[in-house]
Amino acid sequence: MTDPTGTMASLTDKAAAAVVTSRGLTHEDGESALAALGWAQGAAITHEEAFRAFTRALIDELGVPDLLAAKIELLAEYKLDYPQDYAPDDVARMQAELARLRSLQQMLAGPAD
Repeated sequence: MTDPTGTMASLTDKAAAAVVTSRGLTHEDGESALAALGWAQGAAITHEEAFRAFTRALIDELGVPDLLAAKIELLAEYKLDYPQDYAPDDVARMQAELARLRSLQQMLAGPAD
């Protein structure tokens, strides 16, 4: 079984490294990317920009856009193509969930900063 703490640390390090690299921030030898991002806040990058960039990088690292697309495809192209297989209340819930997922997908596709 994987260590969730180690996995989260790995994900945050990868997201921080993506921000440090994409923003051209200073990164000292032996310093973690997350520490470099922390030290750069306020001087080389605003706190708001750092949080937005880090969040975007984490979203991308986790593959959230792909997961959303897969769930939308599952609901729209498979389940809702056969509404007769489901109770009317279930179809309504699936349609509401599909609308919510598409809205989230549009928000995530918006500007990165």
